[in-house]
Amino acid sequence: MSENPEHLRRYFRVMDRVGLRVHLVTDEVSADSGSGAKPLLSPEQRLVKVNGAINKHLSALKKKDESLATLLGLLNHKMDLLVSGFEKNVSDDGQEKSHAFHVCEVNLSACGIAFPSTKELQKAQTLSLHLKLFPSQEVVNPVAMVVGCERRDAFSADLSEDEKAELKERPYWVRANFEDISAVEQELLAQHVIQKQANELAGRRKVNSANFSK
Repeated sequence: MSENPEHLRRYFRVMDRVGLRVHLVTDEVSADSGSGAKPLLSPEQRLVKVNGAINKHLSALKKKDESLATLLGLLNHKMDLLVSGFEKNVSDDGQEKSHAFHVCEVNLSACGIAFPSTKELQKAQTLSLHLKLFPSQEVVNPVAMVVGCERRDAFSADLSEDEKAELKERPYWVRANFEDISAVEQELLAQHVIQKQANELAGRRKVNSANFSK
């Protein structure tokens, strides 16, 4: 039996420039000293836990009332956008500055991502990701599991000076699958990837047409 096209499109991949924040989610429960005290979770870990519970309940609700589940998923995504827009850091001089995303080239699909990293990550480590898509400025917040990590030296031939600087700063290429992502955000990613592919195809056709007419 052939795969559902709506399902297959989640696996379409594209090279894209996105804003990226990465947080390593450590398993503090397993690292507990055995004192019996409940371990304290970081804000990022609490967010991952809450979003996981929300997505689990939305998946169950979708089987009973797809429209209501979609609406609640959209409201949750709206809250994520609001939080992303208002998050602030305070610099050393006391001035507020925007919570920064690192803009970089990634390989992206609705089911996973590969991205440059400053440090080597291990297989099966859990990551909390924050992705800002351009030009829409949409933000998605999947939880991902590392499936591979390699040094990028093998890919360093014929690079520009900017690319060499990026390679020096972020020498590792991390591959990760999305383990926990809302249906709303997964659909948003699928549409973004398809639109990016369509734009690239249209651009290539335009160039080929211009070359043919010469």
